[in-house]
Amino acid sequence: VTMDIVITNQITPTFTQLGPLCQNSTPPTLPGTSINNITGTWSPATISTSVAGTTTYTFTPAAGQCAVPVTMDIVITNQITPTFTQLGPLCQNSTAPTLPLTSTNGINGTWSPATINTSVAGTFTYTFTPDAGQCAVPVTMDIVITTQITPTFTQLGPLCQNSTAPTLPTTSLHYISGVW
Repeated sequence: VTMDIVITNQITPTFTQLGPLCQNSTPPTLPGTSINNITGTWSPATISTSVAGTTTYTFTPAAGQCAVPVTMDIVITNQITPTFTQLGPLCQNSTAPTLPLTSTNGINGTWSPATINTSVAGTFTYTFTPDAGQCAVPVTMDIVITTQITPTFTQLGPLCQNSTAPTLPTTSLHYISGVW
């Protein structure tokens, strides 16, 4: 009596590489079925993006599929906080500078509100939102708009005709300097 025994090749499950992912981002779900139709489970079961670094996830095929476990290393990258040179304080009704669309550490994005309004005195918050795909977090900048001050001076005169006139002061009583 003879017996034929068939030995089948072990299958290595294949997956599309995930990551790198941004720290604290919403991670994708680990697939329960490989590209080559092997089902199984992952350990750890879900991707954690809370800590930057590389984590190894192991896929274990369900029994009876003649498949071997595989691993996938998923990289979590640090979030970048955009940095800017502080603007202000600015004088009320002055011409405001333009809010920069690129941070000093190279992050591109947009501001809300998009422009600085100097028509009202006070402190106003501007929010920078990074463009997608940069692994950066939104940041805010408080910009102070100061009230316009009218310079005041001690009144000069009356002066006598042909008398020596006093020098006009270059600094007001509120310490505002300027020229006449």
